[in-house]
Amino acid sequence: MATQLIDGTGSKFKLKINDENRAEVQAIILDQEDDAIAKGEGYQIATGPIVWSGAATQTGVLYVKNNSDRDFILDRAVLILGSATGAAAGEDWTFQALRNPTAGTTIDNASPAGISNSNHGSANTPDIDAYKFSAIGDTLTDGTGAPLPIQQASNRTVFPLGRRLPKGSSVGFRLTPPASTTNATAVLVLHMYYGFNI
Repeated sequence: MATQLIDGTGSKFKLKINDENRAEVQAIILDQEDDAIAKGEGYQIATGPIVWSGAATQTGVLYVKNNSDRDFILDRAVLILGSATGAAAGEDWTFQALRNPTAGTTIDNASPAGISNSNHGSANTPDIDAYKFSAIGDTLTDGTGAPLPIQQASNRTVFPLGRRLPKGSSVGFRLTPPASTTNATAVLVLHMYYGFNI
């Protein structure tokens, strides 16, 4: 006797098995970030304009710590570079993503970073500490992460970071203009969302 799989919601739909003994189904594949944005749980976190009007000073530009029981996922960072006056040909910017920083003036000064919900119909806010630099030369004095050279010719660089921040963990960013710089501008934007805890 054949077994039937019947919809448990009471709509009396039955699962169709074709002549190759395969179930016929329809599925929707939804990207995890898109799903979070649809729920009002996707965010952009930004420094606003960073302006160096002097030496190429390393600056802790952005810090994010997750306070939620849910994992906060950093999908990508977008670095937008303006002009760097005085920089010699071939000199690079230096970008550094730091794992779990806990100290420095960027954190101590607690200047709120810009936070925008990626769903324009949602007023949700993330349960995080998000601080940007308050002055050129602000520091993130610990955390680990290799410095990356970025060419000035690259106006917009997207870093597919793929970081997951469980409760209590953090990520920070340092940025340094090319060595000979006398004036420079940049903006850093993070794309983050609450993910599924697996």
